[in-house]
Amino acid sequence: MEPSIDSLALDFQNMDARLTEMEEKIDKIDTKLTQVVDAILGNPLTKQGGFMHEMDILKSKIEELENKQRSYENFKNKISWTVGLIVAAAFILQYIVTVYSNIKK
Repeated sequence: MEPSIDSLALDFQNMDARLTEMEEKIDKIDTKLTQVVDAILGNPLTKQGGFMHEMDILKSKIEELENKQRSYENFKNKISWTVGLIVAAAFILQYIVTVYSNIKK
């Protein structure tokens, strides 16, 4: 039994309808994928926004905080050494004064 022309025409119409439906779904997927890419990378035309832009901002802020922390540590070390040297000088001066006062007696 050979399929009739009417049945072939109906099959072609059904295949065309399914193909059209699949094309519409692919277009929707493409639109949503473009939205996801724009959300991650930002708008390619304006070069603004997006997750990657936010990551770059965070990286620059972290570098700035690291530099501030480094300068704070340097300042703290300088103050510690200065206080240590002053205290050491005071002890040495006290020792010299004590020795001198004992020799003078």
